[in-house]
Amino acid sequence: MAYNGPNAVAFAQRQSGRYGDGECWTLVEDTIVGAGGKSSRVQTPNFGPLSSYVWGTVVTQAALQPGDALQFTRYSWTQTVTTTVNNPDGSGTDDVSTETQTRGAPNHSALVVRVLNSGLVEVIEQNIPSHTGQVQTIALALTALPDSSTTTTTPIAGGNRVTVTTVTHAVTGTVACYRPVSA
Repeated sequence: MAYNGPNAVAFAQRQSGRYGDGECWTLVEDTIVGAGGKSSRVQTPNFGPLSSYVWGTVVTQAALQPGDALQFTRYSWTQTVTTTVNNPDGSGTDDVSTETQTRGAPNHSALVVRVLNSGLVEVIEQNIPSHTGQVQTIALALTALPDSSTTTTTPIAGGNRVTVTTVTHAVTGTVACYRPVSA
């Protein structure tokens, strides 16, 4: 049977709670093998619990499609949102919020559900946080996304309130992208 990415995604999406033994590898391995793909056990040199698993043929991030596998090594994505409000009287506020997603201490496996845009994918995974994380779908940036800034002007008594919102991204670590091969 040839590997079928959409079938792999459908299987993974039907899972809830903690699948199997709860390890990230178990969800991805069973999903790929169940959809006709080759086991990472036979593709990964020196296969073991701390291995950086090989899931098939290496593909570029630009070539990713549903059912492809990702292997994260010491990955971190930090998104910072800075909002600056300037009032006509000279007063104002600055607000900074930061959210960080980490994967792989040292390694983590996930399955691509869909590509949202260049560098941003939706994945299904489990074991985040480690030892307790249930099957979940989440968007992750594989490379630093372009910074963005928006300015809004709101008329208020005495002039205009100007709000500037800036979003920046930083990605560290490694994300290996694989197209599973048929068993």
